[in-house]
Amino acid sequence: MVSFSGDEEKLIDSVVSVLDSGREKFTFQEVQLQSEIRYKDIIIDLNHREIIRDNKKIELTYTEFEILQLLAKNPGRVFSKEQIYDMVWNEPYAGDYNIVMSHISHIREKIEDDPSRPVYIQTVWGVGYKFNGRAGSE
Repeated sequence: MVSFSGDEEKLIDSVVSVLDSGREKFTFQEVQLQSEIRYKDIIIDLNHREIIRDNKKIELTYTEFEILQLLAKNPGRVFSKEQIYDMVWNEPYAGDYNIVMSHISHIREKIEDDPSRPVYIQTVWGVGYKFNGRAGSE
């Protein structure tokens, strides 16, 4: 067993205290940074699980919000239907992934000006879906 003098113990306690407070501060700042996602004219309020577009609240189901949140937190990253299902439903699924396509379609109907020409959630043919990270700069 290693023993420390009183001064060494104070120094170690001080360093540990600073590290702990820094970790708490970082965690708090990280949560604050991720409380809202904005693209173009849409606001995704992660804390209140609300979508605001043109100053109007858009109602999404729990699953629709989870899908939109997953895509919006990872702009530009392409997710397959299988990945979306596994992450949102928190279980592997061996059946028909049309349920994911159906939810994407419903989200588009609610947030897009023209769901047949989506700006936010885009299809990457043969691969899956992505959130357009440049939606705010068009």
